[in-house]
Amino acid sequence: MQASNSTHLRQSGAHPTASAEPVSAQTHAQPRLAIRALAVLAVLGILGLSLVNLTVFPRPWFDEGSHLHVPKTLVKFGVYADYSSEGFRYYGPSIGIGPTVMLPVAAAVRLLGIGLMQARLVMVAYLLVAIAAMFGLARAIGGARMAWLAGAILVGSQAINLLEWGRQMVGEVPALAFLALGWLAWLKAEQATRARTLVLAGVSFGLAAVTKSQTALILVPTLFVAWLANLIFYRRLPQRHFLIPLIITVACFGAWQVISLAFLGPGTLAENLDLLRQFSSGAAFVFSPKLIAQSTKNLLGFDVFAGWLAPILVYGLTISLRRSADGQRWGNLMIFVMGGLVWYVFASISWLRYAFAPLAMVTLVAARLIDDLWARFDPRPRAWWAALQRGDFRAAIAPATLAVFALMSLAPLGLTARQIIDPPEPSAQQVADYLNANVSREALIETWEPELGFLTDHRYHFPPHVLLDTAVRNVWLDGPAPAERYDFTAESPDYVVVGAFAEYTGMYPLEKLAGRFQLIASFGAYDVYAIASASASP
Repeated sequence: MQASNSTHLRQSGAHPTASAEPVSAQTHAQPRLAIRALAVLAVLGILGLSLVNLTVFPRPWFDEGSHLHVPKTLVKFGVYADYSSEGFRYYGPSIGIGPTVMLPVAAAVRLLGIGLMQARLVMVAYLLVAIAAMFGLARAIGGARMAWLAGAILVGSQAINLLEWGRQMVGEVPALAFLALGWLAWLKAEQATRARTLVLAGVSFGLAAVTKSQTALILVPTLFVAWLANLIFYRRLPQRHFLIPLIITVACFGAWQVISLAFLGPGTLAENLDLLRQFSSGAAFVFSPKLIAQSTKNLLGFDVFAGWLAPILVYGLTISLRRSADGQRWGNLMIFVMGGLVWYVFASISWLRYAFAPLAMVTLVAARLIDDLWARFDPRPRAWWAALQRGDFRAAIAPATLAVFALMSLAPLGLTARQIIDPPEPSAQQVADYLNANVSREALIETWEPELGFLTDHRYHFPPHVLLDTAVRNVWLDGPAPAERYDFTAESPDYVVVGAFAEYTGMYPLEKLAGRFQLIASFGAYDVYAIASASASP
């Protein structure tokens, strides 16, 4: 009987063991192939959304425009400063973001020419590094599935707005890139026997602090509190695991402050310190009951992770209470998150952008929560439908979680993609083209739209930097209007360009424009006025 069966198997070309292996390999190969295809599509999609219509969306605006002045001034005049018609201005946008952004952008515009595309390509590079670093951090702390979930939430979240901030010259996304790289090195240092991984983590943290000073405001206390938590509660890691990154972070940030005071200002150390104090005051320590209520409302609103921020934070704090390696890793992360959000609520103006870094890190906790729920309940439609029919209503958690995930990531990502693919009119460039064609380079143009100072080489006069703090307090704290402290007519401008920021802050009241200036052109939010006795001429 055995011989007969053996003969039959040989004649049919089958083998007792060979038949199972190809089927198993094929079964496992199909999901792997699907995952790889999905990964390729995700990468291509991110590249497309990072580069398409790069100079048009988002529109150039006040913050980006003022930052762009520094690399342009550095390339044209060799001075690390802002520039207005009266000369160089120090400690304005040159301290808004650090040299980690300013110098690469200056190198790009020096090599490729002064232009918005050149500057924004540098920012896209930082954007891609930030996404990759956050993906790697999520994978290191929670595995591959959690990494994909965290990546989708990070890129799509309306509260974080990563693609919009990452496509323009502001400091949030570059700082996040350094922060994530530092955190990833900090995690790896738990298994490293040498201190150089901790040094790498400290340098990355230091670069994040230099890039965006608000990051230092959260990160330095985080490292200190994490050290205390290890001493008192977790008791797992040697003290150097916290002290080396903390010391290096403080040293990097302090060194940049010293360099700024000693070499980047026009006067003595004391005079430069006084200038720095004037220009760095503003929205960091406000403590307004009205804004505290508004900030809390912002965080609990639907725009922030589909209204799930509170349960996400509770979950994060819960898993942090475990005295284990995993618990301490999440505990360190939650110290950063909670510290940043507490500062945002109690000390900052209620602009959600100021919660960018902690909310970006919350994506890891949100992904862990969703991953945990999916691991407990079978997410396949047939499985949860069958469970519901049996009366097991806990199975509804899986599809409900999937719906929340879509609301906090995929739906807002679709809206952002639509804005990128179908952007608004390039009104800033239209104004620049108009000025290049119709206004002499010798004419004086008064404006509070600094993006124009980057897009053209006209002679501009901008309101003093100290008025920015006045404008912030006027808008957010009902303080005096900046126009009450600044008379633009004293500069005797030939033209005045009123754009979105000047309109928002009321810098150029119509009653002061009327009679002396006449409207000669409009492009979107920009109105170009010429002095009544003059006419635009090529």
